[in-house]
Amino acid sequence: MKKISFLIIIAASFIACNTATPSEESQETVAGRYGDSTWNAEGALTGQEMMDSLAGKDSIYVTVSGNIKSACQAKGCWMNMDIAGNEMFVKFKEYSFFVPKNSAEHPATLKGWAYLDTVSVKDQLEYAKDAEATKEEIAAINAPKIELTFTAEGVIID
Repeated sequence: MKKISFLIIIAASFIACNTATPSEESQETVAGRYGDSTWNAEGALTGQEMMDSLAGKDSIYVTVSGNIKSACQAKGCWMNMDIAGNEMFVKFKEYSFFVPKNSAEHPATLKGWAYLDTVSVKDQLEYAKDAEATKEEIAAINAPKIELTFTAEGVIID
């Protein structure tokens, strides 16, 4: 019985020592490099330049800058960006890195492949749940859709 009491006291001490509050956790530093860090943002295309370069092609390998609209709220495993007024879905090469969940409203530069992709209903449902979509928004997903997609090898968030 003494051992159990001792373990409970130790566990309570560890819990009490965790001083981070939810508001402090939400202040997590967003700016930084994620994924491949061997490149720089010099020569990055604007969103419009990327869209012009992609026209008539299946895909392009590019460095592009834009603004993050949202990030996966489950673990930061994808994000949506505004690229010249177009929403671009960004995933990370082989899920080898993630971005902070509070990345929305930050400028970012990406390096990787831009392309148009057909997204299945199953994948759309998964992304909607990760984004904490409403039941109505989830119920409205009933057909595959074509969207601007980017597979990033690296991300620099300002």
